[in-house]
Amino acid sequence: MLRAAMAEPISLVLSGGGCKTFWGMGAYEVLEDLLPPIERWSAVSAGVAMALARCTGLFPETMQVFLDEVDRNESNIYPRRVFSRRDRAFPHDGIYRGTIAAILERGGFERVRESVPVHMLISHIEPGYPLVRTSAVAVRNHMIARRRRDLHGPGHLAPGLGYRALSSHDAQSPAELIDWIVASSTIPPFTRIQREGGRTFLDGGLVDNTPIRALPKHARAEGRKIVCLISHKKPTPRIPMRTPEGAEILYLAAPEPLPIRIWDYTSPDKVVEIFERGKRDAEALRPVLAAFTSASR
Repeated sequence: MLRAAMAEPISLVLSGGGCKTFWGMGAYEVLEDLLPPIERWSAVSAGVAMALARCTGLFPETMQVFLDEVDRNESNIYPRRVFSRRDRAFPHDGIYRGTIAAILERGGFERVRESVPVHMLISHIEPGYPLVRTSAVAVRNHMIARRRRDLHGPGHLAPGLGYRALSSHDAQSPAELIDWIVASSTIPPFTRIQREGGRTFLDGGLVDNTPIRALPKHARAEGRKIVCLISHKKPTPRIPMRTPEGAEILYLAAPEPLPIRIWDYTSPDKVVEIFERGKRDAEALRPVLAAFTSASR
């Protein structure tokens, strides 16, 4: 193991992306020995679930539970359930929650409390703002930022759209932690809408799909280092960049489009393919990461 390359711990940031986030998990397996100790994780949407699975050491079990659930699921939409009060037309919320719950019930929540923190970004609509209009503007701004290839989401948020960062260590129960993870991933109709204190929660990726901003300020300060794993094709700087506070950032992204939709919960073989692709792609990223982590020795 080459983990001693840099004694100073780092922060690791995971992008969202639904099923695409398995690319980042495959890449992590190949890059892990080059990483110094991870002091904290930051993630959004499905990346939060991945970060928690990794930092608790339960990723293999998490992936297997998800693959088993997806293998049993025959469709991404069940039209006959549209008017059902018992069964949801879209099975994603149940599968997503069920996968996370299965892990937390196996001692995972205790491991979450004992491991390094995972900071998660959650966006919300402020009380008094219309849900449909505010959501539409937020999605439009997000798409414009994507077309501009912005690394960290829209420069200006839609009126009424806010966000907050939560730490896994602050969750008081497995149920609360699951709600936070799903809140960070909220994209109706795939996941149900959650509300609290007059706020309506939405996917944190509408604000920033590579959520460095969810890290505490001291983790973004001069002298700190941050590695971002982005589970989709995205033009990224060829050299390390800096946060406004002074930390160095290395961006590592998938080099090609990933052949799976983010909410495709019917294709376990594709999930495995994306995971294996992450491992293959990461081999070419090893020299870049090695140079970054050893630069301050």
